[in-house]
Amino acid sequence: MFIYQKLIDRSTLRQGFQIPVEFHHLLKAMPGGMPQHGETRNIKVMIEGEMYDAQLKNQGFDRNKYEGHPDVIQIRYNEGSELVKRLREVYCSTWEYVEDVKNLPDNIKRKFVIRIPEERQEFLALSSTDLPNVFVADCVTTAVKAEVITEVGTMAELDFETYEPREDRHAGIKQVTRLQKVRQLDRSIGDSLKLLYDYRCQMTGEKVGDEYNALCVEAHHIIPFTESLNNDTSNIIILSPSYHRIIHKAKPIFDREQLAFRFPNGLIEKVKMDRHLRV
Repeated sequence: MFIYQKLIDRSTLRQGFQIPVEFHHLLKAMPGGMPQHGETRNIKVMIEGEMYDAQLKNQGFDRNKYEGHPDVIQIRYNEGSELVKRLREVYCSTWEYVEDVKNLPDNIKRKFVIRIPEERQEFLALSSTDLPNVFVADCVTTAVKAEVITEVGTMAELDFETYEPREDRHAGIKQVTRLQKVRQLDRSIGDSLKLLYDYRCQMTGEKVGDEYNALCVEAHHIIPFTESLNNDTSNIIILSPSYHRIIHKAKPIFDREQLAFRFPNGLIEKVKMDRHLRV
């Protein structure tokens, strides 16, 4: 089960990353459930069949001092660990970039967030498995994105979003095309967001098909994936099938600051349900 997709940054390649609260419901549904407040679990993270040690940690902050504060869940590992070595090897493009920026003469003693240019952004997609405390990390690197470009370049965006990859449980990972792997990941991310919104359209709030016990919502890329290769949750919105097709037909501009679609005819429609877009 897909848990979370993380943009690779310097912290991810040194010590770990935090899982946002809006995805904690997915941790609760995995085998063994989510760690209790203050609990740390030893876990395994699998990358292309190899297992690496890490920790799943629910920070034990003082609840009396920070009343009402949500749990802080992190994947943690030591900077000298085998996992860090592997991550830096896989994400060498990002690691070289952040280290070059950090080691500039004016930056050596500064503490600041290093922004990764969009064209260089890479991602780690974390999924749970049927085994407690075992996770799979799918790596979306610049090399993967370059290979996918040639496959999606001739596809219409709606065709990509409704593309159904072939499922063959007996096929080795190298037998699956990059497009299939990326689309499977993309669909998993969309499915997690559908669950987050209880299968309601974020624009209308409606639960299409509920009376027929046949829930129908779809995941839409705000910036077309066929142009951006961005399947991060921040680029996906959950829509009813009819609204989804209106978006593709009318081609409105999405106002990220106002969380609204601005249509060519002057109509502005704001997002009614948001638990993940305003970051």
